[in-house]
Amino acid sequence: MPRNINADVLKCMSIIGVVYIHSYAILGEVDSLIFLSDIFRFAVPCFIILWAYFLEKSISKKPPEQITKYLTKRLLHLLRVFMIWSILYFFLFVEWGSLNIKTFFSKYFSGYGWAGQYFFIILFQLIPFYPFLRKIYNSKFLRVIIVLISILIYLVFEFYLNMVPEVFKKLGYRPFYFWIPYVFLGIALARKKIKSFSIIFIISPLLIGLELYVLRKNNIGHFDYITLGTLLFSILFCGIFLKLESFNLSEKLNTLIDFIAKNTLVIFVSNPLLIIVLKKLIEYSNITTGIMLLPAWLRICLSLLTVMIVFSGTLIITNFLHKTKLIKFLG
Repeated sequence: MPRNINADVLKCMSIIGVVYIHSYAILGEVDSLIFLSDIFRFAVPCFIILWAYFLEKSISKKPPEQITKYLTKRLLHLLRVFMIWSILYFFLFVEWGSLNIKTFFSKYFSGYGWAGQYFFIILFQLIPFYPFLRKIYNSKFLRVIIVLISILIYLVFEFYLNMVPEVFKKLGYRPFYFWIPYVFLGIALARKKIKSFSIIFIISPLLIGLELYVLRKNNIGHFDYITLGTLLFSILFCGIFLKLESFNLSEKLNTLIDFIAKNTLVIFVSNPLLIIVLKKLIEYSNITTGIMLLPAWLRICLSLLTVMIVFSGTLIITNFLHKTKLIKFLG
């Protein structure tokens, strides 16, 4: 399929956002940095939208009898990447004293093992359900009903979290049903059913940050990804961005964006490793106390620098995996 530069740019912005959310607090938290992490909450929803967008484009070109085989291949690929990196992080994080069969699976392989692992758990559910979700989407009545149910669920989790049974709270945002509206948008965009949104909603990430800031300041219990604002504004932002006129970029920037966009998965799985290494170096150098005494603006600069270091490190790892051909197994 022809390359969609807007989708590539959006993927780059999203993976930078993910790395930022995971790494900005290495040197301690500052309010403005927390707010920026809230702004970046559009990243994971956009990844789900883009996942459905490209998957729908691919599936629509295949005969029905090949769809199951294609989805199975995609699932096995993700499962292999998930297992390799999860085993690596298992040995880095394992607490041998409390390890048993239950904690082995629930703590290290069910979405809680390392930063971002839950994303695989979501996809492991969405891929087998995808043909069914497509059928629901094809029915306008069912599509509307499911969206309304989703909005109701988000409403409950945002304003009535204390009423949610504890078992559902423990699942967090891993259940696939939280992400169905994003899948529907991805399908709609792939089928060119979305005309356009007002360009004003390009500021949607800022509105996500404002909503989460208000919730936090008012001590309203919530999950950052399960709020009506995150749902609505992520959809608007991703929809607008993909509908913008194609960006005209320089050759060097175009090459960099292409590289990042094609390797978001390996960047995603490797950034926790860089964070672990950086944290160990900071602990070894014993500079944390000194950093906490610095002015807020300087701490902000240093925190942003650590994010840049982590992201640059993931690009180095990605390039190494390509050169050694290990990318076939690890990304």
